[in-house]
Amino acid sequence: MRVKKPTSKRMTTRLREGIKKKASAQRRKDKKTAKKDVTWRSRQKKDPGIPSSFPYKEQLIQEIEQRKQERDEHKLQMREQRKQAQLQQNGMQDDADMMEEENDDEEDRANDMAALLESAQNAAAEFNGEEENGSGNADKMDEELEVVDYELPIDEEENNNSEIEKSRKQFDKVFKSVVDSADVVLYVLDARDPENTRSKKIEEAILQSQGKRLILLLNKVDLVPDEVVKQWLDFLGSSFPTIPVKASNGANNGKSFNKKLTQNQTANQLLLALKAYAQKSNLHRAITVGVIGYPNVGKSSIINALTSQHQHKNNKVCPVGNQAGVTRVLREVKVDNKLKIIDSPGIVFPDNKSKNNKKEYEAKLAILSAIPEKQIQDPIYAVRYLLNKLSKENLMAESFKNFYKLPALASIDLDDFTKNVLIHIARNQGRLGRGGIPNLHAAAMIVLKDWRDGKFQGWSLPKSSKATDNDVKIPNGASGAAPPPKVEQTTIVKEWSKEFDLDSLFADVFNN
Repeated sequence: MRVKKPTSKRMTTRLREGIKKKASAQRRKDKKTAKKDVTWRSRQKKDPGIPSSFPYKEQLIQEIEQRKQERDEHKLQMREQRKQAQLQQNGMQDDADMMEEENDDEEDRANDMAALLESAQNAAAEFNGEEENGSGNADKMDEELEVVDYELPIDEEENNNSEIEKSRKQFDKVFKSVVDSADVVLYVLDARDPENTRSKKIEEAILQSQGKRLILLLNKVDLVPDEVVKQWLDFLGSSFPTIPVKASNGANNGKSFNKKLTQNQTANQLLLALKAYAQKSNLHRAITVGVIGYPNVGKSSIINALTSQHQHKNNKVCPVGNQAGVTRVLREVKVDNKLKIIDSPGIVFPDNKSKNNKKEYEAKLAILSAIPEKQIQDPIYAVRYLLNKLSKENLMAESFKNFYKLPALASIDLDDFTKNVLIHIARNQGRLGRGGIPNLHAAAMIVLKDWRDGKFQGWSLPKSSKATDNDVKIPNGASGAAPPPKVEQTTIVKEWSKEFDLDSLFADVFNN
């Protein structure tokens, strides 16, 4: 018989790899089927229990059953104790509620009687004329503030327009209604850039109205050095009475200026000036004060500061925020029977110069925080405009560099420098896109927000060429009569200062 040669177990590489692939495919298939299996399988090994051959098996089982019964009895006992404690607490609470209801009923009766007595006294005072002639009722501090909101008419076409176009359309609606109803107009300016938050058309329109008074309020003086505030007070004071105001608390950059001017002091001085005018006007009624200005200049904060002087420190009658568009309605606040204040939405007043360079005008409004963040189309150009402004003064440039910890950046021109600055800020703030590319748009928005919150210093100085321009032309009246003559601003300032007793305001702070 012929013996066969033993077959070799060798196989080709191709066959071996094919077997491996089939095995891995089978394992994947098994895993999928195991996941679809609804039966639960614990990963822990099952306890085999006590072996039957163990001699003390019965004794162990009895001990385990006894411990189980003890645990069950303890749980039942604790449950009964919790139920009894809860029943006792509910009973005590019911007794307390009954006592509170009885006390509330007694307080309601007392309050009703007090309200009836108060209304009777007020009616008697009105009948005797004590509210108009007596000084005691005029200076009540504990009266409730009366707040009335007037909704503005909204056109359907305005919903699709930008904030600038809305402000221009609201110029006639809001501004004219405030000026017509107001005896005194407080024009709020940003101390960091008063010239760009000022409109000559507003001043001309108020001068044209007979019997109106205009006061310029220089707000946010804590963000500007003392010397800069003095220069602006001298420059603006040559045209209209100007008062420095600090409507809110300290700056967020840790460094504030004009520490002698506090919030309570400036608000109290302004309130005394308005009351002095109310006494000298002899109108036999409450004077109406209208507050106007660009968005985010602090109009509502000034009203809250004025009302806080009447012991309403916890009540903010006007909503405030560090962005444009918080105030949406005309709000009338009655401080007392001698003073009413009207808060108006911020208006970007029309400017003929804006038609020439729309991009630069929008950047200027973004620096002034006069438009919401969502409507800033090119924040990078706005930051470029801001850097150009800060580069004119070494203190402002150093404040910006120290706040963002900027290293020495090599740049060719202003555009290249702006780009390098935004790249550095984006990397430090974590504003990076895919592949670590810096998001310049997000970095620019960070700079604009920090500037709005006053985290780094910046201001502007009055131009010397405008210092001699003390005359404001009054436009022709609507009746077509002859144009009135020019009004000498120095005479207006002196007369109005006497009416408001402004000569004695801040004399101890700004003394040359």
